[in-house]
Amino acid sequence: MKCEIKYAPKQLDEVIYPNVGVERRINGYATKQLEGHIILHGPNGTGKSSLANLLVMEIGNQHPEVERKDAEELLAQPDLKKYLKQASAYAAMTTSEKFFLILNEFDYSKKNLNKFWTALDACGSGVMAIITTNQPMDVHASIRSRCDVIEMPGVCAEAALQRIQYCLSMEGVNLPDAQVLHYLKLQEQFFDLRRYFRVADQIIYLIKNNLPMPPWTSNPKPLRVV
Repeated sequence: MKCEIKYAPKQLDEVIYPNVGVERRINGYATKQLEGHIILHGPNGTGKSSLANLLVMEIGNQHPEVERKDAEELLAQPDLKKYLKQASAYAAMTTSEKFFLILNEFDYSKKNLNKFWTALDACGSGVMAIITTNQPMDVHASIRSRCDVIEMPGVCAEAALQRIQYCLSMEGVNLPDAQVLHYLKLQEQFFDLRRYFRVADQIIYLIKNNLPMPPWTSNPKPLRVV
């Protein structure tokens, strides 16, 4: 099984955050000291969807009531306001406390958006929307104004090192930080977590098959990998 899947974060303190600022803001929502809707935006491979799911688990006391429809199906509801009000009323009677919407790649949604922000306003704090997107400016301005817009920039190799070393250690592989960091830095130009986990997969494969590791230095030059 790929490391990306096998060692996917199961709680917020396992997330690879791009910087301390993002971590602090997310923790503010997780501890319910901050409230409101959120837009998580950034390039592919920054963990936006995983973070959205883990955050909802934390706020919803590990048993959140979450919308399972995709964005287009949700927006096509004939009476979206009534639908969300009923869902939030039910969630309020559970440990979830509120109803959560996780809407991925929301920049592709173009229809019935006025119904959406009108319904969100009508539900107040009973509904929390977490939107993920690569292109935040393609999300309607009226929705952006109702959200805390949090940038998820690409993750540098140093930020990924600890988690990658954890994956390796769980597979019985022990290499110096400097060596693993060298291999990660070869992929750093993409700032993509998936590529860092592929490095771990490749290291594990080589070690378990007694194959030679690639040469390394403490100052690697990034290589373009297609």
